[in-house]
Amino acid sequence: MKQHPTLVTHDMLKPSYHIFCPFQVTDHCAIDRDQRAIEVELARKTNESWENAQQIYLQGGNSKSYALITLSEPLRSNVAKGTSVTGKNADGNEVAGKMYDTTSSGAVNVKVQYATTDVQDSYVQCQVGALVGEDINLSGCFADGENTINIGGEVYTYTYTAATENKNGRTIAGFSTQLEDKLKNGPGAPYADFEYFRKYYGESFHVLTSLF
Repeated sequence: MKQHPTLVTHDMLKPSYHIFCPFQVTDHCAIDRDQRAIEVELARKTNESWENAQQIYLQGGNSKSYALITLSEPLRSNVAKGTSVTGKNADGNEVAGKMYDTTSSGAVNVKVQYATTDVQDSYVQCQVGALVGEDINLSGCFADGENTINIGGEVYTYTYTAATENKNGRTIAGFSTQLEDKLKNGPGAPYADFEYFRKYYGESFHVLTSLF
């Protein structure tokens, strides 16, 4: 009897996915939510919605979410990027995060990146940036106003405004404004294809890919 090839399904590929891509990608994938939010605003066809779309393009709202908090006293020591940070949301539930970048002793302005999960539908619960209306999600953000936060085992009092000081480190605009530098100076750079592009068009990636 003739043997038919086995149908490969999505479920069958899952184990291989985890073997060959052991990194969490949900936060990166969430950039498509910014794209959707931009499209929604542009479809409204008003001056206000155009401005909203432009700000979402520039500031984001869904990927690499972080809180910019102000400590009531300076950091007591240098704190490395990735150091664990915990606080509470408005309901008193724990919110986990990590230091966005290495921050020196004496600093009072601190960036804390929110922890993310492997589940795309609920990868993070603080989505603000330049989002508008129902797209804004404050449920997993650090509590507004004056509260306490634990940075690498040290407790500090902080203040911030959740509606305006939850920002995003990954934006659609960044893919164009940062791409040229990464292709020229990043790991493995300079890339030959980038040089072909630059010499042929005589323009930067940002000029040719900027949406606004």
